[in-house]
Amino acid sequence: MDQFYTTHRNQQESFPWYHQPYRVEPMKPSYAFTNSQYSSSRQTSFHKSIINKDPKTISNSELANLLDHHPKELKRMRRKHPQQQLPILMDFLLTVCRVPKSTLLSVAQHNFFSSLQTPFSDLLQRWCRSSSLTDDEISMFRSIVKLIKRFNKATDAVELLPSWLLDSTFLNTIANCLTNIGTSKNFLNDKNNRLLKYFTRLIEIYTYYQECLNDENDSDKDTLVLLLDPILQCLTSSQYINTFTNLSQDKKSMTNIEKFFLLKCPSFLISYNGSRLEQIMEKLLSTMLPQYAGLLDKVVPSAHNWKRSMIRSVQYLLKTINHGANQFQINAKLVKKHLPLIDHVLTLLDEPIFYNNLQETLSNPETVFVDTASSFLVDMTSEPTILAEINRSHMTPAFLRLTSCEYEPLVRNVHTLIAYTTREEDIKEMRNPGQLLETVMKSLKTTLDQPMEDRSDQEKLFETLKGLVQHDQMKDEIIKQNAIPFLLECTNKLDDKAQILAFEILWSLTFREEGALALRSNRNFLNKIQTISKDSNSEPLKKAVDGLVWKLVREPESLERLAKRQAEEQNAANNMLETITEVIIDSTGQKQLVTRRVSSVAPDERIFQYDMMISYCHADKDLIYKINQYLVDQGFKIWIDLNNMYGPAMNAMADAVENSEFVIMCMSDSYKRSTYCQAEAEYAFNCKRRLLPLIVREGYRPDGWLGFMIGSRIYVDFGRFDFNTACEKLMTEIKHQRKQPLPSKPVTISQQEKPTEIISNKLEIVTTTHDHNALSMYTDRKSTSNFIRKYVNEWEESDVLDFLFTEHLNELMPICKTMDGQALIQLYGMCKSQSGQTFILLNDELKSTYNTKLSITVYTRFLSAMEQKLAVSPLTPYQILSELPGNTGTTTSQGYISYTPRTSMINQASLQYQSYADQPYDLTFTSNTSSQQLLRALEYHDPNLKKLISF
Repeated sequence: MDQFYTTHRNQQESFPWYHQPYRVEPMKPSYAFTNSQYSSSRQTSFHKSIINKDPKTISNSELANLLDHHPKELKRMRRKHPQQQLPILMDFLLTVCRVPKSTLLSVAQHNFFSSLQTPFSDLLQRWCRSSSLTDDEISMFRSIVKLIKRFNKATDAVELLPSWLLDSTFLNTIANCLTNIGTSKNFLNDKNNRLLKYFTRLIEIYTYYQECLNDENDSDKDTLVLLLDPILQCLTSSQYINTFTNLSQDKKSMTNIEKFFLLKCPSFLISYNGSRLEQIMEKLLSTMLPQYAGLLDKVVPSAHNWKRSMIRSVQYLLKTINHGANQFQINAKLVKKHLPLIDHVLTLLDEPIFYNNLQETLSNPETVFVDTASSFLVDMTSEPTILAEINRSHMTPAFLRLTSCEYEPLVRNVHTLIAYTTREEDIKEMRNPGQLLETVMKSLKTTLDQPMEDRSDQEKLFETLKGLVQHDQMKDEIIKQNAIPFLLECTNKLDDKAQILAFEILWSLTFREEGALALRSNRNFLNKIQTISKDSNSEPLKKAVDGLVWKLVREPESLERLAKRQAEEQNAANNMLETITEVIIDSTGQKQLVTRRVSSVAPDERIFQYDMMISYCHADKDLIYKINQYLVDQGFKIWIDLNNMYGPAMNAMADAVENSEFVIMCMSDSYKRSTYCQAEAEYAFNCKRRLLPLIVREGYRPDGWLGFMIGSRIYVDFGRFDFNTACEKLMTEIKHQRKQPLPSKPVTISQQEKPTEIISNKLEIVTTTHDHNALSMYTDRKSTSNFIRKYVNEWEESDVLDFLFTEHLNELMPICKTMDGQALIQLYGMCKSQSGQTFILLNDELKSTYNTKLSITVYTRFLSAMEQKLAVSPLTPYQILSELPGNTGTTTSQGYISYTPRTSMINQASLQYQSYADQPYDLTFTSNTSSQQLLRALEYHDPNLKKLISF
């Protein structure tokens, strides 16, 4: 056959049929060679014995004989009837396509199929040169592609495909065709429509071949790399943009051009996992992400009208952006510069056309799209900026809605999103957070009992569980559901990443006292983790296990040692105190004897090895390194882990905390999720170091354990201010804290001066004291009742202080001075869920920072006041029309009630409320009725008004 086509290319004019139109008619399955284009008298006896049979009944040997003799028949036909050669060849190829798969595979290595390379390559080159082919040539092209595709469908063994498909010369010919399609409109006109259809099928065959290579561990994944750049050229071309832009949103089907650019070229790229993947994705996304954002800007607002073609096109766009994101960080790093893309995906996941049409399998485009979009978001959350953007969108309700889908891989993606984007508030608002945890645990137990070659699903489930246990309520649920024994079993059965994740989850549970006690009481487990800590060669495994050893064994020992040392220092300081008495004259002119206890020696300031230790998550390292350099330039001695250290990391951390005056906590979503960062922060807190909280991600607000730990401390927001301004604020806070004594430093002079007696004629004992207490600044506060007219979560900082002052909770005002309403609700939630522990921490902070105590009475009154306040709606301004006897229709001066009454007394016309901060009351009523009548009427509507009314 090669000889035939070589002669034919050199002597085209000798064969007039070459330029004559010829269209292959549809062939009947049982009569492949009965086409009327050539006479049966010209058929050989061999052909007659084969072609009158149903192709499905042809045996292996018959097909082999046919393939052996067919080149000879073509050669004979070339001499006698040259016009019939091409029709006979095409009909023969179509007949071969119809034989059974097993029969076709039996002759896969026959030389006949190798001989197809030359005519096929010739057709591709002709197309490149002239941008068109004749109908005969297009039919021949179609026949060869159809035969190759038949091989493709018949077997997963890529070695049975014609080897010449991978020949570099042939691949270069296809690459030239791809380049022409991406750069010239001549290849996209109507006369090329059929040819583009068959060429697209050829690209599909190569995509399938490349996918098979990915499944083989020892395969060369760069086999088809010659096609990669031309495919990339098509994907970055104006043809792609124009095709997407002109795609009709309400069409179910797609044209050949639309399929080629929007589906098949992306599919080929997505199937590539070779050595150039990271480079290719950086090149593609750097060019196309702005274009993708612009395309989605146009189509997302009308998503409710999308049909199958638009859904699939956007799906493949997202798959293209996400390809390789589970291996490399470049995708997410580039996408973070185009956050509207993330917003578009979140909008689409909250679109009814998608969440109302989810199926149990990937049987419809809506389910496929949501699965792709959720997978895209999961991979993008590795970038903190993108995670913060998702968090700001408050998507938890939308994600929870998607968990009703019955397609398990999709649900696993959604669970991962919930784990990493849900806030503490969202967890508390869930109807049954335990059910979410139970679902994840059930899936984990199922995968643990099944033999799995691919551990990716199992690892994703552990990642999800690790994300969930960052929330204290989920830690409590794990303990409540008695899941710790199962997790211990996982550490025995699993290896590699899944085992490390199981250890990290257990480490997280040690921050709850119940979890720590359960693990500490398991002697076998303690021995196991200490052995791994000493002997393991896996640094990630050692880091997770070292964290457990630290929390369960070393931290209690370290804290006990520190407490003993501080007690000794305190005793030594007390031994150096002496009592002195002096006479002072007070403001009335009377003399007083005042007793002081002062140190007999000059107090020594503690000298630290480091001025500051910086506690941060390495996901935020770019900004942290700048802050570190700034502080170094200011002359501070800094301890910072610049290299994400392994080895004895926990010991190094503890040593750094103990020997640093300040611990800078660089807060972000990533910091809060990091168990290692939580261990650093809690140890610094327990060691009573000066804490300097910084916000290092724009829009982040600490909650959960982190929000509780910083309490009322002033933090510097590097996400809100420019770098220089934020650094100035940091320096101001450092100077301010240095004016205060260290929380752990023994006080050498008593904080109160107690006058024991007044020298007068009566020499009576006086029990009053000079007030040096921090609460004094709050006792003379002039507050208003504006907070009553707002929901608690709308309160500003001044409203919180007004509330505490009104409820006589002055002791809590220093701690809450920088809290708004949402922060106060968070504090109340912690008090409710961990009442005893929260009381101890609040009391410790008041004692160490403000030299006062929190009484249990004030603490319980705070809980009661918050419970009552959260149950009552705010006061809403209305104009009250009196309908009392003797004053019909008269309007009062000012009137406000706490809800919308159900009677005709309320005029819904709005009034602008005016606050009278200089008046003793917020509400004043005038009426010609008796005070008792009016009071009873108002008390009926809201008992809280009793405090606020004057007549």
